[in-house]
Amino acid sequence: MRSDPPSLQATGTGVADRAAVAPRRRSPGTVLASTSLGTLLVILLTSGLNIASPAIRSTFDAGDTAIGWVLSGYTLAFAMLSLTGGALTDRFGARRIFLTGLGVFALAGLVAAAAPTVAVVVAGTFGEGMGAALVLPSALALIQSAYRDRPERLSWAIGIWAGANALGAALGPVLCGALVSVSSWRAMFLAVAVLAVLFALVGRPVLPLLRGAGARLDLPGLLVMVVLLGLVAFLAHDWRALPPAVLAAGAVAVCAAVRLFGRVERRSSAPMLPLGQLRDVPFSANAVVTVVGTAAFFGTLYITSMGFQDELGMTPFQAGLALLPLAGGNIVSALAAGRIIGRLGVRGAMILGSVLVAAVLAVLPPLFDRYGALVAPLVLLGAGWGLLVPTTSAAGLARARRGKEGVASGVTAGGRELGAALAAAILLPLGVRAGIWGAALTGVVSLAVVVLGVRVHDRTA
Repeated sequence: MRSDPPSLQATGTGVADRAAVAPRRRSPGTVLASTSLGTLLVILLTSGLNIASPAIRSTFDAGDTAIGWVLSGYTLAFAMLSLTGGALTDRFGARRIFLTGLGVFALAGLVAAAAPTVAVVVAGTFGEGMGAALVLPSALALIQSAYRDRPERLSWAIGIWAGANALGAALGPVLCGALVSVSSWRAMFLAVAVLAVLFALVGRPVLPLLRGAGARLDLPGLLVMVVLLGLVAFLAHDWRALPPAVLAAGAVAVCAAVRLFGRVERRSSAPMLPLGQLRDVPFSANAVVTVVGTAAFFGTLYITSMGFQDELGMTPFQAGLALLPLAGGNIVSALAAGRIIGRLGVRGAMILGSVLVAAVLAVLPPLFDRYGALVAPLVLLGAGWGLLVPTTSAAGLARARRGKEGVASGVTAGGRELGAALAAAILLPLGVRAGIWGAALTGVVSLAVVVLGVRVHDRTA
């Protein structure tokens, strides 16, 4: 049963209306390749940092809290600022924000590579997260614009872009583990910085020059949203160490920030995220699936990569190689997503991906003592995640209000990184088996939200 969203088949709307395409080499394929490279790089570090964390801990003799912030600094900044990146994309144009994001990512990588203390490493990873938060929403907007004249190929293009997400998650543990084993964790940060500069130079002449909408930024809304996401992430990260009174005060502050955001957006003449968009139940349900489904997958990725080293005695490089079955299933599924969406529709493919994730996680914990028993489940887990990335991206765009495509992409990108940050904060400290059981329960919640809340059709049609 096919249920492709009409927004994936619409032309001349949203960002596309504002496109002024650079005359040189502007074929959709080159745009897709360039944006996919940038996406691959920022996702690579999401999975690769976890492999490097033990080496960073050893260099600075750092505690678990400090090392936790090395990983969380990246994912938190990524999550907190992705919505800002989407708003900046709509305001200033996707090409400009994409290239700026790669530049910020490269500069922050150099800071982390030269860090004299673990605190500076955290600052560097936070800066890299800021750059990544600019790259992902603008990349999706660029792809949507590039295929505006070939709408029947947009689902396929989003699948290829999702494949770059998958490849980045796959290469992260392998490449970062190799660099850490052969050289040092500093070489890892230096390498990603150099690649960011290279990808920016490659992308500059081929990306379409999209003009922004010209509307003023909703700075109060942006500020309140950053504070809100930061509070949520901080409480999730340090909940075990915080006194009950502080946790209660934090919960009250989160509720106050939610109410303040609603008031600010209601009174704004140009709201960053119109409340009508949030009241659209399928859009909000898709955002929840993005957060919760990502937490289930990345929680398992973090737990297994650490468990391979701590329980099975693997080196960082060996642990990265051991995750290749997961990556293989991820890549194949993401590349096939366009065809699967064509047969099942976006919602049907999302349900299939959610079922795979929840089912595999339910049987994974008892198998962890022997790596050979994990290979097939890891392949299926990767396949499930490979379907969730393009379908949640497509569903978010399908429900986006006109002129807010960048913000809708930012909600999806930020939701993924918020899910990854929450997984690192809540599931990773539980240990291997309890953590994976927690991820399995999270996967079941994600599946329930998909079935009950997600509907895909163009609200503006």
